[in-house]
Amino acid sequence: MKLRRLDPLPQGSPRTQALLDRRDAERAPIGCKVIYTGTEGARIVRIEGTLQDISKTGCKILGKTQPVSGCDLTLLLYLEDGSAPLCLSGGHVSWVKGCMFAVRFPRLTPDERKRLQEIVWRNVTLSKTSHHHAAFRVA
Repeated sequence: MKLRRLDPLPQGSPRTQALLDRRDAERAPIGCKVIYTGTEGARIVRIEGTLQDISKTGCKILGKTQPVSGCDLTLLLYLEDGSAPLCLSGGHVSWVKGCMFAVRFPRLTPDERKRLQEIVWRNVTLSKTSHHHAAFRVA
């Protein structure tokens, strides 16, 4: 079999294939309530939003007021799983676009991680779409 060397695309060239998804956790669509709290100067701001998707490493939120990319938030997730809301302090806002933004969760306890994974599995199973990311990565 003869192998052909592929030259990298010149900078600025359109890509014909999508790059490998960098996420290493399954994302599930979800529509639960979330309250996010952060600071605006010396003022503490508390805003209600809606989770759009969730994984064991982060979530996407639709909110009325968007935080600044790079700031830290405290999240109160109403996961509708029969338990009290999950409170996560130190979530990091990784991007903001329009009314949506993404939060990377802080280091989780084993119980928090297990609870989130159960929510993800349940919502992936119930989802009617097939646009999910791999639950693991091949390194």
